[in-house]
Amino acid sequence: MFDKDGTLFGFRESWGIWCERVLADLCGDDLPLRQRLAQAAGYDITAREFLPGSSIVNAEASETNRIWADLLEDKTLADVNAAGLLALQDLPLVPVTDLNALLQRLRASGLKTGVATNDYESGAHSQLQEAKVDHLFDFVCGFDSGFGSKPGPGMIHAFCERTGLAPEQVAMIGDSTHDLHAGKSAGAGLCIGVLTGPASRDDLVDHADLVIDSIEALPGLLRL
Repeated sequence: MFDKDGTLFGFRESWGIWCERVLADLCGDDLPLRQRLAQAAGYDITAREFLPGSSIVNAEASETNRIWADLLEDKTLADVNAAGLLALQDLPLVPVTDLNALLQRLRASGLKTGVATNDYESGAHSQLQEAKVDHLFDFVCGFDSGFGSKPGPGMIHAFCERTGLAPEQVAMIGDSTHDLHAGKSAGAGLCIGVLTGPASRDDLVDHADLVIDSIEALPGLLRL
């Protein structure tokens, strides 16, 4: 079971641009307001880096929107949601490795594959289709799919129900503590942290069964 952004695709390459687009839309030329919103969501505008604990990295998409809506006097939550969805259009998509080759190899060994993201399910399918790998997943869900969001266990349990697996047969793979805590809360047999997102090894090591540089290492790890 894979997280999406920061695990299958580069996080900064897409979501840094998304964040700056939304802030520009919501704040216009009001730079102090833009700074306040960025700080509230855990984004450093100057360094263009996500900070530890960033809601954009860890939480479901709607949580950041609610944070921003609470800080804006002239915008409703619906306005913020609309800005967020508009900013998703034509985001750069940078796979962390040759996803088609990796997924084909995993599936050839008999493994089931899924995606659990705190992004919108429709956005996940769009990105996976753009990368030409959507058909290589048995299950894809977002925070709006009806199974809850990470770090809750619902997404992984839904994957198990779809595939006939038991939780202890599942490896949850992600770049954030929310991903790893989702695995733990669901009773996943293995929780693997990857370093292709904003989190460092030190951020993940106490929450994972093991930490690897990238999903590219999975075939060797699993001896496929």
